[in-house]
Amino acid sequence: MVYDLYLESGPQGRRTWIFVPGLPGTSTVAPTLDGAPEAGRLAIAARLEFLRRHGENVPSGRIEVSVAEHVIERKVLGFAQHFFAPDAEPLTTREAERDLRWMEWSRDELLAAAEALPGPLTLKPETGRSVAGILSHVAGAELAYVGATLKGMKGGGALATAVESAGDEPWAALAAERAVVVARIGEMTPEDMARIVESGGRPKWSARRMFRRILEHEWEHALELRSRATA
Repeated sequence: MVYDLYLESGPQGRRTWIFVPGLPGTSTVAPTLDGAPEAGRLAIAARLEFLRRHGENVPSGRIEVSVAEHVIERKVLGFAQHFFAPDAEPLTTREAERDLRWMEWSRDELLAAAEALPGPLTLKPETGRSVAGILSHVAGAELAYVGATLKGMKGGGALATAVESAGDEPWAALAAERAVVVARIGEMTPEDMARIVESGGRPKWSARRMFRRILEHEWEHALELRSRATA
């Protein structure tokens, strides 16, 4: 199967971020532009394996990739600032149900990776965030994505604060945050699933981009936590 890669890199073509909207949740980074296709293939293979672990029926066979879009700008990279062409496509009810299912599995794997690490969650490593900080960051970003897409996330600030202040025991706060997010997404109308939201020159949002970013971001940090366990 052929997957389209959407690339975001600096003007010298060095570090390149890779996104695969056709397989929501798939993103990675390559140290060079030339390395992007192989990095994309590996990320797709890992994502398909994640789905197989949870019983999803996914394509088998050789993974082929094609660069559909390559954005080169002098902006801060790696934050998925770009609204790619597939993000504009209206989301279907079946796709929303699929993405909610994938969100559940993704959260399960993130929490399992966090719980598998020794020591207090609030212990800060030499570089990067603490485990508690990562979990808080993921929850806060998710609330922001939903709020930007659906024009508000009532109580989002309090939910984010509850996760942040939970310290070494964030599990209940994370469950509460995710329950509210899922309920808000469940209120989406067909108009919501087709709307493109624009706000003061900021990146555009759509239901498709919202799901993509939730899944990409959580997957990225689950992999980060797993890498700490093997370091």
